[in-house]
Amino acid sequence: MTATIILPAEICYLRLATITARTAAEIFTDTLDIKEGVHDFCHAFELSVCEIFSNSVRYADPTNEEKNVTICFSSCNDRLTVSVSDANPPFEPVTSLPDINSYPEKGFGLFMIHQLMDEVIYTRENGCNLITMTKSPGKHEK
Repeated sequence: MTATIILPAEICYLRLATITARTAAEIFTDTLDIKEGVHDFCHAFELSVCEIFSNSVRYADPTNEEKNVTICFSSCNDRLTVSVSDANPPFEPVTSLPDINSYPEKGFGLFMIHQLMDEVIYTRENGCNLITMTKSPGKHEK
């Protein structure tokens, strides 16, 4: 299975991005006839895509009329992968726990995604940020 959706980097498309992520995860688990842990698996995908899409919207260049977020789902054996790319400026993917005592407004998203997904890779390719996240239904959160 491979499916790609390209959405404008606007907050009004967040629900569509997350519903698409959940649906892709549900189709994947149905295809493998997985019964246990389906809710957690699908929720991890939905929440991870929600966080990455939100960041893409937050950091989108307002002067760029062609600002889009590309979300690509692919499966191989028992692994579902989602890749999210945007043309925003590069960033430093900090994955350590932010200082909880300072009540930071941001910084928990990537940490949370690393806890939910089996593998998270950030690269910068052709002027675009690319975050690739993979999960197997049999594995539980870290």
